[in-house]
Amino acid sequence: MAFIVRSSKYRHVFGTAFKRDVCFENLQVSMSAWDTNFVTANPKYVAVNWNAGGGGAFCVVPHSEAGKLRGNFPLFAAHAGAVLDTSFSPFDDDVIASGAEDHQAMVWRVPEDLLEREEDVTQPVAVLGGHGRKVGHVAWNPVASDVLAVSSSDHTVKLWDVERQTVGVTLQGFKDTVLSVAWSGDGRQLAAASRDKKLRVFDARSGECVQEGASHLGIKGSRVTWLSGSRLATTGFSRSSDRQVYIWNASDLSKPLETHNLDMSAGMLMPFYDPGTQMLYVGGKGDGNIRYYEFADDKLHELSMYTSSEPQRGLGVMPKRGVDVGRCEVMRFYKVASNSLVEPISFKVPRKSEAFQADIYPPAPAGMPAMNAQEFFAGKQAEPLLVDMEKLFRDGPLIVGAAAGGQPVPVISAPSAAAALPAAPAAPVAKAPSPAPAAKPPSPAPVARSASPSPPTPPPASPPAPAAAAAAPAPASSPAQAAAPPVSSAELDALRAENKRLQTELTQATSLASSAQAAAQSATTQLASSRESLEQLQSELGRAQADVQALQNEVSEASAKIDAAQQEARSAGAKVDEAARQVDEYRRKLADAEQSVRGLQEDRERIQGELGRAIEAASQLAMAAEKAADAM
Repeated sequence: MAFIVRSSKYRHVFGTAFKRDVCFENLQVSMSAWDTNFVTANPKYVAVNWNAGGGGAFCVVPHSEAGKLRGNFPLFAAHAGAVLDTSFSPFDDDVIASGAEDHQAMVWRVPEDLLEREEDVTQPVAVLGGHGRKVGHVAWNPVASDVLAVSSSDHTVKLWDVERQTVGVTLQGFKDTVLSVAWSGDGRQLAAASRDKKLRVFDARSGECVQEGASHLGIKGSRVTWLSGSRLATTGFSRSSDRQVYIWNASDLSKPLETHNLDMSAGMLMPFYDPGTQMLYVGGKGDGNIRYYEFADDKLHELSMYTSSEPQRGLGVMPKRGVDVGRCEVMRFYKVASNSLVEPISFKVPRKSEAFQADIYPPAPAGMPAMNAQEFFAGKQAEPLLVDMEKLFRDGPLIVGAAAGGQPVPVISAPSAAAALPAAPAAPVAKAPSPAPAAKPPSPAPVARSASPSPPTPPPASPPAPAAAAAAPAPASSPAQAAAPPVSSAELDALRAENKRLQTELTQATSLASSAQAAAQSATTQLASSRESLEQLQSELGRAQADVQALQNEVSEASAKIDAAQQEARSAGAKVDEAARQVDEYRRKLADAEQSVRGLQEDRERIQGELGRAIEAASQLAMAAEKAADAM
């Protein structure tokens, strides 16, 4: 039977860790045992749950401050208990929510003077109380502004109107702690996984549980994320501790559509879904692996796996409007690699062309709300607003909120934007090839290199131009000049020859400029290809190093087992020697006993002989006595 390879644009996606100088170091990541990601990110900041004493805190670090964090960097510190979860607003990059063990959720605004401050930020813009136990998760609605889902260990999930600081809906019916929550893409439903081993789907307006079903049966935790449409993905454990991924139909939770058993590791699986590429990423706590799949044709198809020898405690995800579109980046993770280090990991599609790759970048969330909280709780329905990813290709990451200087346009037309771009390089009119690099605005280097050959083109014609311009007024203003004698044929031929020579030089210069431009574009393409090849080699090297490390670990384990076996053998040998010594001792004692028995036997025989002789003597004496008696 012929084997058919499934076609996919994302088959060759590969992951690469950032260099150490753009990682975040000198952090103090929380040591909480709560199942959380510990880190979250957006195009402006990275936030990390902090290991603070005497209360709870987290740290918000701008991407510009990547590297070693200064010791007195300000924290966001108002919680009375350890911070368990944080989440940036999808509509304002300066707003972040936090949940903690003090039974409260808080909403904060990052101050403009964050980098100049030395004191901590202690005043949240909203305090959301009323939870009976610790707050484990905070999740913003993806469509409506100021709608925040807050889960608590009091077996409830409250949907808050943050602007009014009131609870719009309370989701109930859980028999144990809520372990994970996830909004649907349209923000109308919310899925929740609980420690009671149930998966539930709620109507976010009415609070009604519309579906409930038995989920993973293991005693460890479970997580849920929403896929495209009505599909859900959960991660958890089986009764025999297999790590699992389930795919569900949110309209029928009676049984999963698909079940995948991965391995027997102990760490929790963290699922992340990108609706644009329809890729599901699954990272394992306690190991360095990130598996990724494509959810296509209502099936989960395995693509590959990023491996690292350094285990991860948690993972955060950059929103799609923050990825590097110019480098064909489709996903970026922020990995808590240790208690003091957060390492970015970039997932890219290998492409050689520097043009915008529209086939791998469908429209993404624009960072604009489709409604406010009041409209949401009143029942309004709206689809999420999207942005054309070509805007990010031209302008870089999309910053949203008050600091962005205005709200972004929800849908940007790629043709109209592209049509406006070629107008910029209109100066070099004499060069026909010049519009080619103008079609690639995010690559200024090729544009600069293509523009640099243009100055040599005009010099042959530029000196006569000012002279001609200066002489032009004279003929126009002097009638005597109009009556001048006609130019001779010889002079006319000379002028024609000079003009032909100049045209030839101009053509040659234009050709040289075009060749230089083509060479620059070719060099840029080769450089990009070499860079991608290098990144692939680095990724393969990382995987090879991970394999070597795994083999070294196996060798170490085997050596340890051999040492243990040798130790057991030595111990067994010592026991054998001791047993032999005891046997020899027993044999010696037995020989002594046998010698004693022989002595006793000899004594018995001697005594028996003496006794016989005594009996015989007594008999003789008795006979003598009888004779004497008879004689009398």
